[in-house]
Amino acid sequence: MALAAGGAWANDFTSAIISMDGGPTDWTADFGTSHTDGLVFTDTYTFAYSGLPGSAQGYFLNVKNFTFTPASSIHFNWATLDGTALPIFNGVLSGSLFFNVPVSGLVTLIINGKDKGVASYSGTLDVTSPVPEPATYGMLLGGLALMGLAARRRKS
Repeated sequence: MALAAGGAWANDFTSAIISMDGGPTDWTADFGTSHTDGLVFTDTYTFAYSGLPGSAQGYFLNVKNFTFTPASSIHFNWATLDGTALPIFNGVLSGSLFFNVPVSGLVTLIINGKDKGVASYSGTLDVTSPVPEPATYGMLLGGLALMGLAARRRKS
């Protein structure tokens, strides 16, 4: 009778996303880590920003290192951003490139894979929130003025 054994490794990271434009509409963070144990890993990154609804874009990447024998690399199994599955590619370059993933509040990125040798990956996450156009503010002020006028007429 054969007995199979395996292991897994999990890392949890928490980071604030840094405002790129000095305002509440564009936020970015860099992330990454190394793995050396040959086990399946699940890395969870939690990012905090303004929390406004927006969209996320970014990437994470591992480049196969041929200077080691055998070559070191990471094979990514899956990744999610706030529960949305991200596209994965594996080869000499392994990772994910993603665009327009809807986010709000805390943003959670989960990456699952297996390393071979001493291997690492890194990436960038960028969150943008839409900025209301001036016409939106004009409509808001016009609506408030009409509500005030209606309330004033009701009082009379």
